[in-house]
Amino acid sequence: MNRFTYTIVWYCLLPIVFLYLLKRIIKDPQYKRGFWQRLGFIPKQYKPCIHIHCASLGEVNAAAGLIQQLIETYPDSSILVTNSTPAGATRIDALFGTQVLQLMAPIDLSIFVNRFSRKLNSKCSIFTEVEIWPNWLASLTKQQTKLMLVNARLSDKSYRNYAKWGSVFKHAFLRFDWITAQTQNDLENYQKFGVNRVSAVGNLKFDIQLPQTLSQQTLDLMQSHQLNRPIWIAASVHPSEYQIIVQAHLALLKQIPDALLLIAPRHKERFDEVAEYLNSENVNYQRRSRQQAVTQSDHVWLIDSMGELINFYAIADIAFVGGSLVAKGGHNPLEPAALSKPILMGPDRVNCEDICRMLVQAGAMFDVDSAVSIETRLMDLFKSENHYHQAALAANKVVMQNQGAVHSSMNHIRNILG
Repeated sequence: MNRFTYTIVWYCLLPIVFLYLLKRIIKDPQYKRGFWQRLGFIPKQYKPCIHIHCASLGEVNAAAGLIQQLIETYPDSSILVTNSTPAGATRIDALFGTQVLQLMAPIDLSIFVNRFSRKLNSKCSIFTEVEIWPNWLASLTKQQTKLMLVNARLSDKSYRNYAKWGSVFKHAFLRFDWITAQTQNDLENYQKFGVNRVSAVGNLKFDIQLPQTLSQQTLDLMQSHQLNRPIWIAASVHPSEYQIIVQAHLALLKQIPDALLLIAPRHKERFDEVAEYLNSENVNYQRRSRQQAVTQSDHVWLIDSMGELINFYAIADIAFVGGSLVAKGGHNPLEPAALSKPILMGPDRVNCEDICRMLVQAGAMFDVDSAVSIETRLMDLFKSENHYHQAALAANKVVMQNQGAVHSSMNHIRNILG
């Protein structure tokens, strides 16, 4: 398939794309944000800027350290971030405020991306992870924009999938002035497409920046809710996953009656759904959004808020990372690892398999696949102080030993910008 055929496919899919956006807007009004920007209508002509594209929340969190370095290294240049989801955009607002400009990314059709790229006027556009948009990249190339792909992933499976598309993605990869891959295997898969301007520098996610206020926020939470009890968190959980988590906790309560579960759904539209399930199971719980104190009679704290997850990782003793008991590929376990928390994850970890392999080999992460295995592993960690501390120290050690990708990526950006 060439880019012309790819574009025809996009035009055929455009009504479906608009219906999808309409459905999301009805369910979540935040999807109205930047709607016209998705069609290439930018309100003004920007001065030459450094542009970085982070699709959603996970990519923003991974690239946060790199964005901060760009702000500090190029104080005379505007830093402009594009996102594909309102969750990513909201996270950019929370992390950087007015230090950066923010726009929603255009739909990958020439009629939209050409208009967008002219107004964007970037001297360098940095894409993250697996964000490969052939028409947008072609448009930026016409504008003589330097292009870079950072924190790039290309698993063996992804390589085979891209190869099925013929030349369209090969030509897209070759447009980049440099690619910084996460692993040697990723690098070798890019080279199979004829890419030579590529290096393996590690994963940006290891260069995690913990908020300076985290210690005080953690202390405030512990004191205001009297949380001197065994606590575990199930973070970023999905439907068909939170039910398993709650059942595991109910079993745990028979052995550790004062244990507290913090459960944080991945998407806010699931908050009420999880609350209804807790009601159906006759579980005593509090909702974070109600700002009421958690008491000893509460067995679950439903984290129905956004942007606070790291605070709740910090107060927990053990972390389960979601999207791994269902077919979602698993979410990033490095925040709890950086906070020295033993980690539980299910078998579906394709989105972070290299990170998980390191944590498992170090003895910091444990495999679970059911309510029974979760309860068994929790019991082991809560009851064995020695085992708990070994896992906690190992988790932090893995993070510390694999940092440096931000520094290496910045060196390549400097070379490109001159």
